[in-house]
Amino acid sequence: MTRQILVLAACSLLCICMLPSQVWAADSDKPHKKMTLREKADAGREASKKTEQEQLEKAREAAQGMSEREQEILERQQYGEWEQAQKEKSQQQFNDRLSREEKYLKQAQETAKQERKIEKKD
Repeated sequence: MTRQILVLAACSLLCICMLPSQVWAADSDKPHKKMTLREKADAGREASKKTEQEQLEKAREAAQGMSEREQEILERQQYGEWEQAQKEKSQQQFNDRLSREEKYLKQAQETAKQERKIEKKD
């Protein structure tokens, strides 16, 4: 049994030695030491600041979007008021034209009566 363990260990050692050096280089780039409490606290603060900045940016974007939507609504309301004013103006012009037509019709009728009277006098 010990012989089997020795053979297995030797085979494992050979396999490990044959691994490409790039794998070892990649592993050496990663720090394997434990973080101290101070380092953990600093990392937590940085993560918190980053999260806070992201949330602030999202809030700014949302506020700007809301401001733009409010402006669009105000413009539509102002356009509606302008449209209503134009309708009222055109209705007033129509009423004025109608009253002028009635006035001209009345004058024409009176003129026609006067002409008849003149014809009767001749």
